[in-house]
Amino acid sequence: MTLCVKLLGPAVPVGQTIFVRGLLSILLLALIAWHTNQLHLLKTNNLKSHALRSLSGTVSMFCLFTAVTMIPLADVTAISFTSPMFITLLAMVFLGEQIHRFRWTALALGFIGVLIMLGPHLTFADGASLGVLVALGAAMFSAVAMIFLRMMSGGEHALTITFYFSLTFMVCAALTAFGGWVVPTLAQWLLIVGAGVLGVAGQLVMTYSYRYAPASTIAPLDYTNMIMSVILGYVFFAEIPTASIWIGAPLVVAGGLIILWREYALKKRPSPPAPEPTPET
Repeated sequence: MTLCVKLLGPAVPVGQTIFVRGLLSILLLALIAWHTNQLHLLKTNNLKSHALRSLSGTVSMFCLFTAVTMIPLADVTAISFTSPMFITLLAMVFLGEQIHRFRWTALALGFIGVLIMLGPHLTFADGASLGVLVALGAAMFSAVAMIFLRMMSGGEHALTITFYFSLTFMVCAALTAFGGWVVPTLAQWLLIVGAGVLGVAGQLVMTYSYRYAPASTIAPLDYTNMIMSVILGYVFFAEIPTASIWIGAPLVVAGGLIILWREYALKKRPSPPAPEPTPET
């Protein structure tokens, strides 16, 4: 998906691509709901929570698509790995979750990795500096969306959450038409539709994967994105990650894996035995 967006570059407004992505997503989700007799899942009484989660996710998507057109794919991917760090910090502030030494160690590693990756761009001497900050914004707002998702009460169905998210970013993207859209060429249309189809497919596959395997097994696989980003960036754009990415990205990945391992360990910890009933006298 990000490869299609990068191939489009600045020639096609990001909002135009995101609109098609949302339209395809809504149509496919509605079709799935109808085919499985689950149309009732498209109705919700939790609009406020959906709005908060969807708007923050929309900002994250706009930032991601914009960053992809500005800096190398590997750089965007490496910076996106900071999202678990932001989730941990936001969970401490807004959800009251405790952060112990393992997570503090993970945050420290990740923070050092971020400084190493961002260091060469902190002078703002090149245009890539803005792209790096936008990519960091994508990671931050993605973390905010996940926090709102945790705060949603009632355990909304994945189909419901995905539908309202898609509806939100499609409407927001449609508003960008006032800033001017272009008439794409045939090749550009193929890339726009390709980004939409691949985005929806990835979203659905990820949703179904959590049905068959625990999150602790699936989440680390997200880091294979780095390998794909390096390969695609080199093949299509002759992009070679800088030394700061090679050094900083493993530290950020290590921090994320420590956080995932800690969460898995806490979930596997046996519950304390229930107290024995007091004998009646």
